[in-house]
Amino acid sequence: MKKTTSEITIAYTFNPAHKGANYTFDGEHWTNGGEFAEIITKAVLGFEAKKDANTRYDMASDIEEINASVKSSRFTLVNFTLAETFEESIKRYFETVHSSLWIYTVVVDDTAILYYMNKAEFEEFLNTFCFFNERKQVRCKATSGKMIKWFEERI
Repeated sequence: MKKTTSEITIAYTFNPAHKGANYTFDGEHWTNGGEFAEIITKAVLGFEAKKDANTRYDMASDIEEINASVKSSRFTLVNFTLAETFEESIKRYFETVHSSLWIYTVVVDDTAILYYMNKAEFEEFLNTFCFFNERKQVRCKATSGKMIKWFEERI
């Protein structure tokens, strides 16, 4: 596992009153937390700071240039049912996923902290911090001190 920390240099606004999509870069278009993390991650890594076209997980990556999927607090692995159990869903995901790198992004004040995981690390992460929801989808818990400790121990 690898970690990078970088100051966020692109301007954005957070508005908690803007339900479901609290972040904007231009005051007109709003993004949710996951989209915000993706845009910030791209900006930090020197790529165009924009949201991808929501291409399916098995056809493209959030950051195609490095074949990376960007994840953040409370992410859903895929937005549909892959299988009937948590274990089978994880197995099916890794059999079909396009990405080969996973970046978990944490934003603290104006700093982006990126944790880079390979397949084995991301699978361990999923088994440690995710659960199977009522829609039969794998969902991650909120970023926590326990999660950060887990990342830091593996760097």
